[in-house]
Amino acid sequence: MRDDTDLWRGRSEAFGPASAVGGAVLPYEGRTALQAPDGLPAAVFRADVDGWATPSTPVLVRGRAKILPLAWSGDPTASVRTVDTAEIDALAEQMLAAGMHWAGNWRLLELVERRSDSIGSYADALRTAGATRVDCWTYSHEVGLSLVWAGRADAGTASLALHVVPASWVSEPRAGKPVKNIDVRWSWHDVVGLFEHDRGFSL
Repeated sequence: MRDDTDLWRGRSEAFGPASAVGGAVLPYEGRTALQAPDGLPAAVFRADVDGWATPSTPVLVRGRAKILPLAWSGDPTASVRTVDTAEIDALAEQMLAAGMHWAGNWRLLELVERRSDSIGSYADALRTAGATRVDCWTYSHEVGLSLVWAGRADAGTASLALHVVPASWVSEPRAGKPVKNIDVRWSWHDVVGLFEHDRGFSL
């Protein structure tokens, strides 16, 4: 759904330097691209370096994981905050609805349980990245999706992202051997850096 904030929030507001302090959420075009009835943009699956799946949809590549940053809450001490918790919660609900349309009901990925398989390896990496809640789906035989809440708003670290990962990292029937060196850490500064890099080439 488009609201009044979308009338002024474009790429510069969502991805520019100020967003690294005041908070950010994908602009309307980026959110729409990630909620299409026929699934995620094909460019997401082809990405092998950090870049853009669409002009308003950043994708960060972390080995076999592709991270689609959706929002972050901003520094709680910032004089200007451009995103509130309700807006992030609404986007999370929209992404859950999209995932349910593509792949059925989500399941909660247990972050506390310790296990010695591929799901456990991914859960370990999620804990290291500060994840607090993870809902996941089996998107296809090879691909899994995770909607990941991480950090804390009062600490200025709260974020929301969609992970595109091997299905064996989230699917019980497809779970395999442990996977070494999974790293799914990211910050909105990574998105800002990507935007500034691309803008520099376009000047």
